[in-house]
Amino acid sequence: MRAPSILFPSRLAAGDVVGIAAPASPPDQPEKINEVIRRLTAYGFRIKPGKYLRKRNGYLAGSDEERAGDINELFTDPKVKGIFALRGGYGSCRILPLLDYAAIRANPKPFIGYSDITAMQLAILARAGVVTFHGSNATSAFEPGNEAAFRRVLMDALGPKGTVLFSRGNAGGKTIKTVTPGRVTGRLLGGNMTCLLRLIGTPYAPDFRGAILFLEDTGEKAYRVDGMFTHLRLAGVLPQIVGLVLGRFDHTDAAEQKRITACLQREAKRTGIPCVSGAPIGHFAEQIVVPQGTQAELDAGEGILKVK
Repeated sequence: MRAPSILFPSRLAAGDVVGIAAPASPPDQPEKINEVIRRLTAYGFRIKPGKYLRKRNGYLAGSDEERAGDINELFTDPKVKGIFALRGGYGSCRILPLLDYAAIRANPKPFIGYSDITAMQLAILARAGVVTFHGSNATSAFEPGNEAAFRRVLMDALGPKGTVLFSRGNAGGKTIKTVTPGRVTGRLLGGNMTCLLRLIGTPYAPDFRGAILFLEDTGEKAYRVDGMFTHLRLAGVLPQIVGLVLGRFDHTDAAEQKRITACLQREAKRTGIPCVSGAPIGHFAEQIVVPQGTQAELDAGEGILKVK
């Protein structure tokens, strides 16, 4: 199937209607939904909750049909200007065959989330050609610490060339380290490593040729991170990309964290392409917002990633 041309959605503005859907797992505490609505309303948005936002079906936030239905309905509603995923967890990959990609392409709008939402973001990019946004889910969006990143990418500077996504001089950029220097240009693709791998070999994986791949994960042991890099290499993904951005791969055990860090350094150097580690992308409140599918430039020597 030929990949569609890329569409960049319009920026958000205070007063816009934004939808909230739960395409994966429900929140541990149902009252968090009310908290999310209050916070986003206070920020200036009007909220349209998905019809099944409060449903629960075991570890899923409703049936596959209900979760997909909310996404399709929010994309086709002309009053809705953007969509936040409530949270990650598990389940996004289950609804990929049920999404209306033609309708999504006909109604491009910012779709924001991360973690398990990676599967949906890459599928929407591959099947509809719409740029999506890897950033905090609704449960942590616009919290202190990440408010500036959300405003810069989603509201103030959505789309313009030259928007700096991270640099060593930015807040959160102090952890950025050069693994392999070099400057490259390519489409930004990536997200949660575990969820990305679930798409390999399916019709929902994007074209990785010439891409700058960004990766993050949490709670995975070093041998599993090693295995995921091996999978990407054997599947032919790593030989196709031109740049690599490693976000946080965190673990609660200090000894395991050291092994993970060593694994990341080893595997990144093995690619031989420009690479940075310690990018502010991952499972933490202050992560940046990354537009999936947009052209970008990575200067690994200087530790800068910007929209091209």
